[in-house]
Amino acid sequence: MKTMQTAKANYRLAARLRGNELWLDSDVRKAVEDEHLRAVRRAEGLKCRADLRAFAESVEWERFGSFCLRIGSRPSAVRAYRDAALACLDGDYYDHGTELLPCRFLRLRFLRMAEMAAACCRNDARLRGLLADDPLFREEYLRFGGGV
Repeated sequence: MKTMQTAKANYRLAARLRGNELWLDSDVRKAVEDEHLRAVRRAEGLKCRADLRAFAESVEWERFGSFCLRIGSRPSAVRAYRDAALACLDGDYYDHGTELLPCRFLRLRFLRMAEMAAACCRNDARLRGLLADDPLFREEYLRFGGGV
């Protein structure tokens, strides 16, 4: 972090670009992360149908994952997309003949978020374990071509 002084004011470098990644000052990064996590908690506390609450929570986790990708924190992005997928399973379950399943749009969103998490891991062997060790994602990860 650099601080510049002029005759009238002090300036602090809060962010810079390195390639296509945004590098934030640690205080700024923490403040933005905290705001994303507060949005997730607000979505968790919504007083509405379980499906809508699950969707809103998933969206907030996805936004946090996108932020993590923009600042170059792939492990945090994988965890956020994983949490976005898992939030989709917190809605109501409906009778589909032989089994109870979440509603269709939450099942599709689960698959999309699992794919986002897997996509973050594809080119980095160190990250693959974040999903491969999770029994819920092991099959999804293989099906989406991530391979372990």
